[in-house]
Amino acid sequence: MNQSQIHIPTLSKVNKIILIVMVALFVLSSILKASGGIGLVSYLGLSPAMFFSGHIYEIATYPFIASGIFDVLFNGLLLWFIGSELESQWGATRYIAFLVTSTIGAGIIYLLVSTLFLSGSGLFGYPLYGMHGAGSALCLAYAVLYPDRIFTFMLIFPMRAKYFCMILVGMLLFNGFFTPGKVLAWGHLGAMAFGYGWMHLIASPKWKKFTSDHDKKVKMRSKSKANLRIVKDDDEKPPKYWQ
Repeated sequence: MNQSQIHIPTLSKVNKIILIVMVALFVLSSILKASGGIGLVSYLGLSPAMFFSGHIYEIATYPFIASGIFDVLFNGLLLWFIGSELESQWGATRYIAFLVTSTIGAGIIYLLVSTLFLSGSGLFGYPLYGMHGAGSALCLAYAVLYPDRIFTFMLIFPMRAKYFCMILVGMLLFNGFFTPGKVLAWGHLGAMAFGYGWMHLIASPKWKKFTSDHDKKVKMRSKSKANLRIVKDDDEKPPKYWQ
């Protein structure tokens, strides 16, 4: 397939489950907020004040919480268009590992930056929530693997994935330095950094045993289906990432 063509993958199983959970929690949170004035973001979002008070479960629950329909729609489209493509290439196990690594990484950076710079302010209790960090990591992974495929920026401007990712990083850096919600931007950048690190980590020799079983299954698939392969340099150096 020509990488310059717009590619729309089938919604994969893992992303379908994530979307169902996101929508269900969003609906439940909306009902609770309409009836009692308190949504699930306050309880399941990652708040530094709550986390360090013993609510450590929040680092696992915060990605599934959304505060508005736009969050559900935007993150859902990222999971569908980008996440499903990556899951088909990596397999469900690696894809889940990538999501877990990036979301936990975003949470760690968010907690770290909040503790270092916001511990004496009201923002220390502000929660991180949603799949924005994981979505940013997915965009980075997609740009690394398919740099010349076309994104439609803001649903209007077509551009290559690598340029879209550059703009995304630039926007996050700007928000991280110059906007009131700067700590959220650093959390999203943390997700991208951890996701990028994961892509290189799995190509190291110690992961060969972890990946060997899946590689055997992939080789048995039809050539018409998406196959997993290791991208290698010409001089036979270790692969940089899975594709």
